[in-house]
Amino acid sequence: MEHFAESVGREIREAVRDYFQVPSLQGPALACAEEKLRGGMPCGKLTVLHYHAFGGSDPAVYRAAAAVELMILGADIIDDLQDRDDQDSAWNRIRPEVALNIAVGMTILSQQLLLTGSFPLERVHLAVQFMNARTLAALNGQTTDLLNEIRDEEDYLAMIREKSAGFVVAACMIGTVLATGEVKEEVAEYAEELGMAEQIKNDANDLLNRQKGDLLSRKRTLSTLFLLQYLPENSRWIADYFDGMLEPEEMIGRMDEFERVLEETGAYLYTSVMIRTRSYRFVELVNKLDIDAYWKNRILALAE
Repeated sequence: MEHFAESVGREIREAVRDYFQVPSLQGPALACAEEKLRGGMPCGKLTVLHYHAFGGSDPAVYRAAAAVELMILGADIIDDLQDRDDQDSAWNRIRPEVALNIAVGMTILSQQLLLTGSFPLERVHLAVQFMNARTLAALNGQTTDLLNEIRDEEDYLAMIREKSAGFVVAACMIGTVLATGEVKEEVAEYAEELGMAEQIKNDANDLLNRQKGDLLSRKRTLSTLFLLQYLPENSRWIADYFDGMLEPEEMIGRMDEFERVLEETGAYLYTSVMIRTRSYRFVELVNKLDIDAYWKNRILALAE
């Protein structure tokens, strides 16, 4: 993957210039694309890694990786517009109606890149079907998250399985399908474990991040669900806050106390154990793959 960033960047920039033709749309769309390119494009790398791991060698895979990153960029923009997160991002510095057009355009453009690539048509169709299925699943997960309809750990895990882990599965499976022409369920299984472990970790890190606003939005995550289940009597105000009985300003004023209760109830420890459990399962499943040891080790390194 020596030329990954250069190759994927070229595909994304050329596609945006070709399809976002109105100047008032093209400029902001390129700014959004550049922000995505600066983010390291981990899912695009998963696509290329799995393509090579399963025997692929066509440099056209970088176009597929660009498609994966545009799929995720479209979802990220919509997510941030709805959650009002990440106010410093390129798409939050433009009019929301223009940002929405860019998000829709990026989602369609991701499919266009796959459909106009040089891979065998039957493999492309499989890849696009997988991309569309995971995008629609993410829409369901995002709605659950947006409306805060998470009641327990089972609901939370179902939501991140659809919303976040699904994109990791799509990234790995698109590379695999383009290389082999087959849907390998074992890849989907370990990719889901990887994606869920990463999202649980991200949610735990974002909990006390005032820039993200997850706590002020009363979002229920693995850590907060555990916390609410084992709250001591003298901390019932936290349950009142998550039930909407207290204002965010009160939580802001008691952040140190909230963090202390997280530690004392074992919420962080529980979350850490759940992350490790999924990471161990990921390693176990990858070790069963019948692929070259070099590529297997590259995949295993994702859990580090």
